[in-house]
Amino acid sequence: MAQENSPYSRYGLGDILPGQNIVNRAMGGISATYYDPVTVNFTNPASYARLKYTTFDVGLDYTGRTLRAVDPVRTLRSGYIIPSYIQVGFPLAKKRNWGMNIGIRPVTRISYQLQQNERLPGIDSVQTNYTGDGGLYQTYVGTGFGSKHFTAGFNFGYAFGSKNYVTQRSLVNDTVFYERGKWADSTHFGGVFLHGGVQYSTHISKSVLLKLGAFAQLKSNLNATRDIRRETYVVNSTYGEIMKDSVYYSTDDKGKIIMPASYGAAISIEKELAWSVSAEYNIAQWADYRYYDTKDDVKNTWVFRLGTNFIPNYKSNSYWGQVQYRAGFYVGPDYVTVNKNLPTYAVTFGASFPVRKYGYSLYTGQYTSINTAFEIGARGNKSNSLRESFYRIAVGLSLSDIWFIKRTYQ
Repeated sequence: MAQENSPYSRYGLGDILPGQNIVNRAMGGISATYYDPVTVNFTNPASYARLKYTTFDVGLDYTGRTLRAVDPVRTLRSGYIIPSYIQVGFPLAKKRNWGMNIGIRPVTRISYQLQQNERLPGIDSVQTNYTGDGGLYQTYVGTGFGSKHFTAGFNFGYAFGSKNYVTQRSLVNDTVFYERGKWADSTHFGGVFLHGGVQYSTHISKSVLLKLGAFAQLKSNLNATRDIRRETYVVNSTYGEIMKDSVYYSTDDKGKIIMPASYGAAISIEKELAWSVSAEYNIAQWADYRYYDTKDDVKNTWVFRLGTNFIPNYKSNSYWGQVQYRAGFYVGPDYVTVNKNLPTYAVTFGASFPVRKYGYSLYTGQYTSINTAFEIGARGNKSNSLRESFYRIAVGLSLSDIWFIKRTYQ
C-alpha cells in the first residue's frame, strides 16, 4: 500500500474525514433525520432515543487518492486504512424513548510530503521539502430522549489531537557553501465540545412518514501547546539528520485553536421498512477558524446531500430480499481556498447485509449486520493546478442484543 499524501491537508486542521455512520454514508451522508432501533447515528444524537437494543458498532475505511498536478504534469497515487469509529449505544428504558451512546472517532487527518525545486537568483538550485502529520479526534458520551414524535439529544466530549509541520531547505551553489535549514512546529491541543440535535416524525398516511431533523456543533476553543524549532542540520549516513546549530528554540508556547460551528438540517419521506428519500444541507463556518490568533486559507463551506434507502421485502424468505440497499451523492466547495475554489463531489452506494434472517432476529432480539459504503468522487477541476480524485471503501459491523433489559415472565 502506498503512503498517504494529501497536500491540501496542510491547511486548517487537515482533510475532513466522513462524519457519519457507514449506514448513512452509503446514502450520500444523510443523517439529520435518520434513526432505527439498531443503528448508532452519532451525527444527530436525537436518534439515540430510538435505540431498542444495546449495539456495538465499529467501522473501518480504506481511501485511495490520485493527485494530478499541471505544472509540471505528474500523477501521484496513495492510499491508507483508518478506523472510522468505535461506539456502544444502548437504551436506558424499555418503554420510553431514552438512549445513550459512548464513542470515539477521527475527525480530521494531516498527512503530506511535498518537494519543491526552483532556482533563485545568485544562489542557483534550491530544494524545499514540506512534511506534516497529525489530526483531530473526538471521544464523547451522548444521550437522546423524547416522545413518540419528537426527540432531542446531545453529545458532550473531548476533542484532542496534534498538528506537526516540518520545512527543510537545501541550497546548492558551485562556489558558496550554505547550511541546510529546518523549520519545525509541533502543536498538541485539546478541549471540550458540545453537539446537539432534534428529530421530528409524523405519519402522513398509514405507512408513510414525514421526518425532519437538525443538528449543530457549537464553536469551541481548544487549549494548545506548541514547540518551535529553527535550526541548521547535517545529514549523516549512519544517524540520519543531526542538528548542527539552533537558531531559535521555544517550548511550551501556550495558545488557542478556535474550532468553527457547524450545522445541518434534512427532510425525509419514508415508507416504513420499505424505502426512503432524503435531502440534507450542511454548513460549517471555517472562516472563524484560528490558530494562535492567526487565520488560514480556509472559508465557510456548505454541502448538499441526497440519498435513498430500499428494502425489497423485509419478511421475504429470500436473503437478498432482506438486504438494505442504499445510494446517494453529495456536492459542495471544499473549505480550503489556497488553490482557488475547490469543488468537491461524490456518488455513494452500499448495503447492509444481515447475518441472520429477519424472523430469527425478531424472535431473539439479536441483530447483526455487515454495513458497507462506497464513495467515488473528486476535489478540484480543470481550473485547479492540483486536482484530486478519490475512492473510499468502508466496512462496518453492527452487533445488537437485548443486554441490560430486564426480562419479565408471566
